[in-house]
Amino acid sequence: MPSGKVKGNPGEKSPNAGKDAGMTDETEPETELRPRSRAPRRVMRFGLWMLLSLALVVGLAGFGLLALTGKPIRLPVWAVAEAEARLNDALPMGGNNLSIGGVEIAVGRDWVPRLRLEDLRLTRSGGAPLLRLPEARVAFDPLSIAALRLRPASVVLSGASIRLRRDATGRFDLDLGEAGAGPQLGSFAEVMAALDALFARPQLAALQEVTVEALSLRLDDARAGRVWQLGDGRAVLANDPEGLGAELSFTLAGGAQVAQAQLQVRTERGTAGARLRATVEGVAARDLALQAPVLGFLSALDAPISGRLNGSVDAEGQVAGLEAELALGAGALQPSPESKPVGFDSARLALAYDPAQERIDLTEIAVQSRSLRLGASGHVYAPGVTRGRPAAFLAQIAFSEVKVDPEGLFVEPVTFSQGALDLRLRLDPFRLDVGQLTLLEDGRRLEAKGSARADASGWHLALDLALDAIRHDRLLALWPVSAVHKTREWLVENVQEGLLRNVKVALRMEPGAEPRFSLGYDFADGDVRFLKTLPPIRQGSGYATIEGNSYTMVLDRGQVTPPVGGRITMDGSIFSVLDILQKPAQSEIQLRTKSSLTAALSLLDQEPFRFLTKAGRPVELGEGRAEVSAVLRLPLVPHIKLDDVSYQVEGRLSDVRSAVLVPGKELSAPALNLTAGPSGLAITGKGRVGAVPFDATYKLPFGPAAGGKSTITGTVELSPRAVAEFSLGLPDRMVSGQGSGKFTLELPKGGAGRLALTSDLRGLGLALPEIGWRKAPATAGRLEVAATLGQPPQVQALSLQAPGLTAKGDISLRAGGGLDRARFARVQAGNWLDAPVTLTGRGKGRAVGVEVTGGRIDLRRLPERGGSGGASDGAPMRAALDSVQVTDGIALTGLRGEFTTRGGFGGTFTGRVNGGAAVRGTVAPMKGGSGIRITSDDAGGVIASAGIFGNARGGALDLQLVPVGANTYNGIATARNFRVTNAPVLAELLSAISVVGILEQLNGAGLVFAEADAQFRLTPAGVEVSRGAAVGASMGVSAAGTFDSRNKRLNLQGVISPIYLLNGIGSVLTRKGEGLFGFNYKIRGTSDRPEISVNPLSILTPGLFREIFRQPVPKLRPAQ
Repeated sequence: MPSGKVKGNPGEKSPNAGKDAGMTDETEPETELRPRSRAPRRVMRFGLWMLLSLALVVGLAGFGLLALTGKPIRLPVWAVAEAEARLNDALPMGGNNLSIGGVEIAVGRDWVPRLRLEDLRLTRSGGAPLLRLPEARVAFDPLSIAALRLRPASVVLSGASIRLRRDATGRFDLDLGEAGAGPQLGSFAEVMAALDALFARPQLAALQEVTVEALSLRLDDARAGRVWQLGDGRAVLANDPEGLGAELSFTLAGGAQVAQAQLQVRTERGTAGARLRATVEGVAARDLALQAPVLGFLSALDAPISGRLNGSVDAEGQVAGLEAELALGAGALQPSPESKPVGFDSARLALAYDPAQERIDLTEIAVQSRSLRLGASGHVYAPGVTRGRPAAFLAQIAFSEVKVDPEGLFVEPVTFSQGALDLRLRLDPFRLDVGQLTLLEDGRRLEAKGSARADASGWHLALDLALDAIRHDRLLALWPVSAVHKTREWLVENVQEGLLRNVKVALRMEPGAEPRFSLGYDFADGDVRFLKTLPPIRQGSGYATIEGNSYTMVLDRGQVTPPVGGRITMDGSIFSVLDILQKPAQSEIQLRTKSSLTAALSLLDQEPFRFLTKAGRPVELGEGRAEVSAVLRLPLVPHIKLDDVSYQVEGRLSDVRSAVLVPGKELSAPALNLTAGPSGLAITGKGRVGAVPFDATYKLPFGPAAGGKSTITGTVELSPRAVAEFSLGLPDRMVSGQGSGKFTLELPKGGAGRLALTSDLRGLGLALPEIGWRKAPATAGRLEVAATLGQPPQVQALSLQAPGLTAKGDISLRAGGGLDRARFARVQAGNWLDAPVTLTGRGKGRAVGVEVTGGRIDLRRLPERGGSGGASDGAPMRAALDSVQVTDGIALTGLRGEFTTRGGFGGTFTGRVNGGAAVRGTVAPMKGGSGIRITSDDAGGVIASAGIFGNARGGALDLQLVPVGANTYNGIATARNFRVTNAPVLAELLSAISVVGILEQLNGAGLVFAEADAQFRLTPAGVEVSRGAAVGASMGVSAAGTFDSRNKRLNLQGVISPIYLLNGIGSVLTRKGEGLFGFNYKIRGTSDRPEISVNPLSILTPGLFREIFRQPVPKLRPAQ
């Protein structure tokens, strides 16, 4: 075709140009009114028609040749340049420039001409690229060619690069190639109307398909905050008489695996909406959720999704309906990168969306993994989803199957056949609120509520579960094997049966903190074993909790049956694990028991304790009731040793009776307190041993060092009934009143008990009438006893200290009861007795025998006895004393005697006066005491040994003492045929009266006195002689006065009568020892330095008148 015709005048118009290009004068104003955003599209259409015209001109020349050869012809460069120039001149490019790299023309065997354009570039006036197509292929409609009109039948574009931008409102901007900002796409209706208008033009009436190959698409989504890069895309736009169809397929890169998606859109002529169909494979759940707000709930999943979606959109591009079937591959629930993923293997989801109600019907929900299988259906309300992303999803789910079986978590799968769930899901930030979850299986009803949220710090979880009833074994199946496994193992091994009710579970999790878990439930008819070695608790009921790190089980009701003693009620017992996270976990057992005493001791004698067995004691210690509280702490380990267990036992025993604790005696108590610990067992309280009250503590130490020895310590009553109860055999009335003693009773294993007793003797009256000693009840003292409670009991040591009496010794008792012998190595009674004393039992009701061997008695200080009576048969007494002090200067030494208290104190004895002259004596009971008669064959020796007169020799003595008061006796003494020699006092007296012959006789063979007698009073202070006389052939002497034994002072007066054989006739007128004529004398001073005075003129006073002038007899001053 000539070039001139193609170019024409710049000012002229081709007759067909406007028609072919669709641009006439009438259309020019319309073009100017269109938005500027449509200018590139108009330029493209105009350029296309120009190219088609060029192709037609060129094609007519070589059409036949091309049809015959089938080979493409490449236009020369000049032709391409000429065509490019004419296109730029002819097309309204709006300042843009079109360049073509090359053109090829070919005719196929079907006689359809085809045009191939290479490297098409559309640039802005400043050189910035607007669009670049590596290749464009156009196939023309044969019918239009026959009509001499070139109408494209199909167009294939290759290598297009498109950028879409979606703003926060959801509208799209189109950016072609590298041009930057491009035209803004209108609504879905506007886009579809524009496409309809485009294909309605006559020039494109034959165009059936536009294909874009090797398409790359970049989507900058400001609403989602994401950029998607789509590659290897292919877009097909199909035009048919009924409507338009579009298909877009692409590959989405950037994830763990390459995802593919295919989108199909179909519109019908005359309608504003469209039908959609999408198929996805391996698309990330988050990506799909971001593009489809109705599927926004999938944004928390990190998993690939494959499936199909069928739906429709309205004129505004809003989803008018949607159905989807989606399959999720292996993935996890992970709302944020910091939250720990919750994995699953696969899932299926089938749904239908109703935008009018903003409701999603979930016709199928299926989750499958090695740890979870779930089947469900339900519906979701998404308020606001039609206006964008909803603020929350409100779901109601019905479960048809739930099976939870994490590997290694449960002993067996946990299954439920039906259930329901109400929840609310918020996505920004992620928060899941469970209003109610109910799961049912075999009559069990599990209810739960809670919330879970995830943020930059991780998961925050709050979950509360409630179960109406479940068997114990089923709860253990629900208990995770690895969760506090030692506590779980303990429950498996020690809680055998039972029905659990009102099960409550709470779980709280916070990032960076240990999970907080609580569990609570009631149980009934359960068998619980707190320790493997102890009998199980049968028919137990109560409740259990886990709070924080502590597990607690409280037993409201239950019972244990030990080997001996009958049932034990365990109501109120508690088992707890102090810290379930500790390794090994430490448990605490608080036992509360009520039973017989034997049953309680039998329980304490089980392994690992064996308290009584190790102590060599039977569990049958006695009868009674026991209420025991025990606290045991032990680790939860397979094998428990006693050293692993710390424990403390407290109890109250009532109505106790035992014939074992105190051999041979029944111990009884209304109430006792019991304690036990690692060191031993103790029982404390008040009771009676037989009839004797006590307040004592029984202690049984544990361990090898104790050797099975136990002790009883406390206080016991000391009284006549105690004497009778323990068969001490003491005389009646020896013990009176009531006192108490502190005692310690050691009970060795297999041996007799050893008793140690002390007392202050207050309240206790004691009496030994045999020795005249008494202790008033109000008077204090000291008693110490060490005894062995064998058969019979033996008192190894007894020490008694009381006012007026001190005794130390030992006591043996008879096998049949009663006193055998009490041996006191030293008895001190006041200051009058200091001697060993032996008391010998003589049978019940009879006075004990008394034997005194050695020691001394001081009669001066002998206490008064309250009467002369004694036991009916009298108490025999045998004495072998070293000394019996009669007065200050007179003592009987080497006394041997036998006495009795029958009818009073009496008996016979022998001894020596002050270690000198021997005497014999008799003691007889008399009113006021005991009378004494002393005889001797050496009267002079007795007088001399007594320190009264040391120069007498020989003679017979008869001395009688009659008690008249405390340690005071009236005495009569008679001596016969004794001799006085070398008596200084008498010599001085004779010298004073110038009786030479008698004096010489005194200094020679001595004066012989045929008879002497005296009446006197013997007191502790000395001797008062009221009348005394000694007569012999040579002289007679009378005397009266005092001898103070305390200071050896003499105060005597009397008459000395010489030649008494003749002079004695006058005694009938005076008194014995005084003659008709005699000399009065006085003796003063001490016995070793006497002062003698004689009145010579007194001889002139005949005996008849001597009484008139006789002075009163001197008296002793009373002893202080």
